Amino acid sequence: MNMLKKRSRGYTSVSVLITVLVLALVMLLNTVFSVLAAHYSLFVDLTNTELWTLSDEAKKVIAEADGDITITFCHEKDYIESSDKMKYIAGTAEEIAKAFPNIHVRYLNSILEPKLFEKYKYTDVSTIKTTSVIVESGSEFRVYAADAFFVTDSNTSNVWAYNGEEIFAAAFLAVTAAETPLACFTTGHGESVDKAFINTIVKAGYEARTIDLTKEDIPDDCRLIIVNDPRYDLAGYNIYDKDAVSEIAKIDKFLDSNGTLMVFKDPDTAYLKNLEEYLYEWGVVFSDGVVVDNSDSITSDGQSLVATYPSGTLASSIHKDISSLSSPPKTIVKYASPITVSDLFTAGRDADGVKTNTWTYSGNTAYRELSAVLTAGKTAEVVEDGQVIDRTGGYNLMTVTREMNTVNNDTYYGYVLAAGTRFFTSPDYLESNVYANENILYYALRVMGREKVPADIPFKEFANTKIEDMTSAEATRAAILLITVIPLITAAAGIVVTTRRKYK
Repeated sequence: MNMLKKRSRGYTSVSVLITVLVLALVMLLNTVFSVLAAHYSLFVDLTNTELWTLSDEAKKVIAEADGDITITFCHEKDYIESSDKMKYIAGTAEEIAKAFPNIHVRYLNSILEPKLFEKYKYTDVSTIKTTSVIVESGSEFRVYAADAFFVTDSNTSNVWAYNGEEIFAAAFLAVTAAETPLACFTTGHGESVDKAFINTIVKAGYEARTIDLTKEDIPDDCRLIIVNDPRYDLAGYNIYDKDAVSEIAKIDKFLDSNGTLMVFKDPDTAYLKNLEEYLYEWGVVFSDGVVVDNSDSITSDGQSLVATYPSGTLASSIHKDISSLSSPPKTIVKYASPITVSDLFTAGRDADGVKTNTWTYSGNTAYRELSAVLTAGKTAEVVEDGQVIDRTGGYNLMTVTREMNTVNNDTYYGYVLAAGTRFFTSPDYLESNVYANENILYYALRVMGREKVPADIPFKEFANTKIEDMTSAEATRAAILLITVIPLITAAAGIVVTTRRKYK
């Protein structure tokens, strides 16, 4: 009996020892793996939107950036990664550095070594925070606040998406460009420009500033003039005073030098004679009324139109990467007047003689081609003062006109993009990952500009926003499905079960 007890105690001791050794081994392996994972960034991205994985779209754009690039975080790595926001940004930076040998990441303490950061201050009153992110190449640099890498709901101030890849890609293109193109927003005509629109232009690799054309000439490095929601007319040609300043003349000269003009005009703004007569020469006529489509709108008033992407046109190159998707995102055009084509232009026709979405003008000194970027659906109508004045449907909502110029046997183009709405550039659409408005502007800048701009790099959402993406028609179909179809199926199943039980 004693022998059995001794053996039992011996087995117990061995079992305890083995258990302790196994636990110690597991803890050791866990510690070693944790250290290796932290050092070599070993992890598996299980998030739905692949928050921690560099997208193919981002890789494609970043590959265009030549030269050595350094991403600087303004504190030690442990401190940076202790912040949830900064951890996302640092994670993206590290992934980029792993994929591209010309891009490097470093962590410097801006509190202990402030002199290292003096050169990154834009002005004497600028500050570099521990959460600032600096991207530089050679003498060029950009400083970003941590909040710039995230998308915030303008109504609730809640962060709902991560935008780090797009910010980094735009920064890389900007600091490695031979020159940074300039975009000028006109002033002096009651224009309004949302910060979201300016941010979109900056993210596209441009430097943004305002310009008063009555007092300033257009700078040589300007590539883009934007007239956004003007309430008053631009100064035109004055036949009685040859010395009078003409803003229209300056814009015309700018476009002859291969520039790009964007015009967004609100339907409620009165006729702007000088500006609209000039746009008439480029084929653009802002017609009366507002386009309404109760079948293809995201609001009940039918004025927030889900635009159609016309195919087979010059402008289709602006949206082809979006419209070619199996389930393309929606582009919203809210409260817009229809654009008709001026009588100077002739409608194009295909091989069968059917009119296309392209119109051309050939004059003594210019060849211009206009096409629709976005159109309304076939069921759309034009309403003025509460009355339907046209039911043709398919109205032009955004157009682009291209003028061909030849310099030293090289072909260049001047462009005019026009839309009869001031809401296209609203934060509600530019800052939303649900809609493609910002992507349309990006692709337009790529097609119309000579500078490199980021491709379609999507936000990475923290939350699902599918419901707000429904049109009125989609909402109606969903309601019918929930109210009738599903209950009918349930009732049918109940009848079958009851019948089988009754006669079993």
